[in-house]
Amino acid sequence: MVLLTAFAVAADTFQTGKVVKWENSTYQQKKNKVGQWVVYYIQIDATTYEVARKKETKPKMHSGDTVQLEVKGNKATVINAQGHKEQYQLVGQAQAPGQ
Repeated sequence: MVLLTAFAVAADTFQTGKVVKWENSTYQQKKNKVGQWVVYYIQIDATTYEVARKKETKPKMHSGDTVQLEVKGNKATVINAQGHKEQYQLVGQAQAPGQ
């Protein structure tokens, strides 16, 4: 007798995008203290996502890099051009004009 088991596989929700730019920025750490971080602008179709993470003060991705991006709420998972997966915070999102 053969026992067959079926597994439900979650749909792959990563999308291919391109880092269009990065910039140094600040975020509010405490009431009177700000922290430094790098904000990446990743474009997918007509949408540009801004992602950053605390303690990343030097860029790990560069303009022109092709990446994989998955957004869930205010969290973003990025697989960079070298294949490394990192968790980021979604800090902004914009649609291209006319969209």
